[in-house]
Formats: sequence, C-alpha cells, structure tokens
Amino acid sequence: MTSDRSIDPARLFLGAAIGLTLWVGASFLWHVTYAKGVSLPVTLFLDQDFPVLLVGVLALALLAPLTQGEGPGVPPPTARIVVPIILLLGLSAWAGHYILFQDYAISRDEEVARFAAAYLREGMIARPIPPEWVPYRRAIMPEFFSPFGAQAYWTAAYLPVNSAIQAVFWRLGDPNMAGAALLVAGLAALWRAALRLFPDRPDAVWVVLLLGFTSTQLWVTAMTPYAMTGHFALNMIWLALVLRGGWAGHLGAAVVALAAAGLHQWHFPPIFIAPFILWMLLGRRWGAAAFHIFVLAAIVIVWARLWPGLLLHELGPPADVRPSAGVADKVGSLFGRLGGKWQPLVNITRLIAWNNLLLLPLALLGIAAIDWRAAVRGRAIALPLAMGVIAGCGLALAQGYGWGYRYAHGFIGPLCLLAGYGWLRMRRTSLRPVVIASAIAVLTTGLLVWRTYEFVAPYARGHRMIQASTADVVLVDPRGGLFVTDLVRGQDGVPGRPIVMNLGMLTLGQIDALCETYAVALFDRTEFRPIGVPLARWHYGATDALRRRMDRLRCGDRPVPATP
Repeated sequence: MTSDRSIDPARLFLGAAIGLTLWVGASFLWHVTYAKGVSLPVTLFLDQDFPVLLVGVLALALLAPLTQGEGPGVPPPTARIVVPIILLLGLSAWAGHYILFQDYAISRDEEVARFAAAYLREGMIARPIPPEWVPYRRAIMPEFFSPFGAQAYWTAAYLPVNSAIQAVFWRLGDPNMAGAALLVAGLAALWRAALRLFPDRPDAVWVVLLLGFTSTQLWVTAMTPYAMTGHFALNMIWLALVLRGGWAGHLGAAVVALAAAGLHQWHFPPIFIAPFILWMLLGRRWGAAAFHIFVLAAIVIVWARLWPGLLLHELGPPADVRPSAGVADKVGSLFGRLGGKWQPLVNITRLIAWNNLLLLPLALLGIAAIDWRAAVRGRAIALPLAMGVIAGCGLALAQGYGWGYRYAHGFIGPLCLLAGYGWLRMRRTSLRPVVIASAIAVLTTGLLVWRTYEFVAPYARGHRMIQASTADVVLVDPRGGLFVTDLVRGQDGVPGRPIVMNLGMLTLGQIDALCETYAVALFDRTEFRPIGVPLARWHYGATDALRRRMDRLRCGDRPVPATP
C-alpha cells in the first residue's frame, strides 16, 4: 500500500473537525429537530454524545496548528512498555464496574447475561421456576427469555459462552473480572496483529495502540456484562492467529470462531470472518479458504441447530413465545430490523463520540490508500479489514443501551489497524498528532464517564432500594418513569426475596392471590422523582385497574426503603 501524496496533520485535524460537525449536525436535524418522539439512543445522544462532540470538534480546530513540527522519538512497542499499559486498563475497567456503574448492570441484556452466568455457575443450563411462581413467570422475567421449556424453566435467550466466561470468573471470585480480562486479551491481540502488519514501522504500531488505548467504548463496555467485549477480544485473537498462519494458527482460529459465535448471537463472527475468506480466495489460498468456510458451516450447525436441539431435549418444547434461534428466524429478524430500525446517523455518531476522534478519519485514509491491484490478488489485508468495518458499521441497527455503538464493537480493532495504514499517508512520522488527539480523548472520556455515572445512578439506587425491601414481593409500576421496567430483576442474577415483578404483566386474579398470600410493596412514580429517575408520559390503561384493585385490598402499602 503506497501513496505519492502525503497528508498534512493540521489539515487532517481541520478536515476531521469539519466532517464531524456536518455529521453531528445532520444527526441532530434528523433525530431531534424533525423527529417524532425521542428514543433511548437519541436520549443518550443528547445527554452524552452531542455535548462531548462539540467539545471535541472545538479542540480539534484549536489544536490543529500544534500538530506541526517534530515530536519526541518513538520507542519500540515492546512488551516492557505495552503490557503494563494493557494491564492497567484492564484493572481500571474492573474497578470501573464498582465506581462508575456502582455494581449495577443497567440494561436487560446485561441482566440476562448475568442471570445465565448464575445458573451456569451452579452447573445448570436453565433455572427451574419455583412452583409457586410459575403463574407469575413472565412478570418476573419479562423479556429476553428462551422459549424452550418456558413453562417450567427460566433460560436466557442468548447463547451461553459470554455467560459461561462470567461463570468461570465467578468461581474464581468475581464475575465482573470477565470483561476486564477480555479487554486485556483483545488489546494484547491487537498489539500482536499490528506488529505483524507494520514490522518496520513502530510509529504505525503505536498509532494502532494509542487509538485502542484511548477508546472510551472499549474501556467502559469492559466494565459491563455485555458480550461485546468478548466479540472485540475474540475477533482480534482470531485475526492474530490467522496472521500467524500455519496449521496451528488456523486451527486455533477455528476454535476461537466457534467460541465467538456462541457469545450471544451466532451471526456476529461470520460478518467479521467472511471478508477474510474472500481475501484468502483472491490470494489462491484454497486450503485455508475451504477450511474457514467449513468453520462457518460448523458455526451454524452448532449454534443454530445443535444448541436449540439440546434445549429442546433437556427443557421441553417452546412455550409462551415462538423460538427465534433458527437460521430463517435470524435472517428474517435482521432484514426486518433493517427496514424499521436502521439508524446510521445517531449510531455512528455514538461510535465517533466514544472513540478517539482520529479513529474514523485515519481509517478512512487507510481505506482510500488500498492498492486495488494488490487487493484483487489477495495481497492487501486492508481489503477484508475495510469490508468488515463497512458491514459492521453499515448494519447500523437500533441498539437500545450501549456505551458507544456496541454493534460495531467487534470492528474497533480493524478500525485501529486501518488507521495504522492511514497513518502511513501522513507527511511526518512524529506521533505528535495522535498524541494530541489522545489528550483530547482523555478529556472527552472524562465527560462521558461523568454523564454515564449520572445516568446510571438513579437506577442503581432504585435497585438497591427494591432489594432492601422487607416485603415478599415488590411490584414495579413502570408508568411515569423512563426505562424503569429494567428494574424487574433479582440480586446477582438470582430471583429471591423480594421477588420483583412488572405490575403491568399481571392480571386482576393474580393481584388478588398475591395480596392475599404475601406481603407486597410497590415501587412507582412516587419514588422515581426523589431518586432522580427521568419522568416519562404515561397513559391510563389496564394497569390503572390493577392499582385500583390493590387500593381496595389495601395492598402494596409496605414501604420500599428510601436509603438502602
């Protein structure tokens, strides 16, 4: 990959500032000015991304002149320097779960992953529903449950590998170490891949590493139970093994691919791997290409056929909802979401805001610099890197919660490597521009961490209040509170006392039975405002009839502690 035209770093900064301004402006117009209603991604965009990008764009413009001139020499990216930095990032991510997220997983996705980790730790593939709670099973587990045996078992809808990794670390002492360990593994693999791709350019290796080290998205997501840290780590390990080559490298990559496909949804790794198979075919590496095509087939067989078959055999036929693990279901769901939930502006804006602001500009330069003659002969690995990134970012489906754009999380490593190729087009090899951009990233990370803490704090406090209740049952009335349905959960992934239910998913008969048999507490909008939960509009409906019945029965008056 060569280019006769080099890029001035000051122009890169100014061009990035202008491009980001236009992109953020378009996002604001589309999703805020002319939008109907405000979704969760737009709420997070306004609270986190928009103000952070305003600061970042201003910093890029003001600091552009400082990118000129030579900087300090570049030390070789040796293990003595790189490994301590990676370990420090891992340790800080582990601590961040307790400090930033207050030992709370805010989304239902994360809670379901931890729920599955709890029963896997106990040697089960599902949690039997206690007989007395079977009639209330959907109010206790409102969504993201597997349909197999759903009349007698609670089982996560997601595949088990992410939860199994958490279960292993739970056995070792703390499941929240899993994300930190995966972050360390992923960054180490990114470093090894960069060394192989840029063996004579330590400055390019450092660019790749600095962009990875200053990714707020990688760091903050590693504080959570999300499967996306696993996707980043295993994608990078897969790539490092393939670049190593030989039968051991490809066989190891196959094992990694099978594990990655079982993290939570099996279709993520094939999107990453397929462009590399094309790269192998273009380079006439027929054996390697055929082997990895076989691996993709094995992924579908294992996770779309055998795993659902195991659940069917062990737990029983689907109940309550239709199964959704088959190939046809997955493809149909994907195209259905593309039709109704494709939101490239706001989602890519979150990706930009939660990463180093030079990540995408340098990656675009790397894509533009591809030598297409070499690419069509399978000699330019930037081609499969770019194809994967375009696919991962182009499928910009609505994600709900996410610190950055989590559906592109597995492609942050390829973006960093493409940025390394983009760096080769810069006029000088001094790291001054990337160091300045990394300083800006530290500033924006601080702002994002602050806004994230403020966003999570009310829900973490609400969860602690519910768990501190002396009632047998706590009914969460979600009307009037933003996203409070996710407070319906157990403690550390295990339903216990109190049993927490979504009031709106009960019937009048169930209310009568609960109020007659158990001590019941309510958690509703009277608690939302004092603890800082954002208020939301609500409409009269069936839940009002449930509340009136509870009032007549004088049920639900047991207080939820205000200071857990």
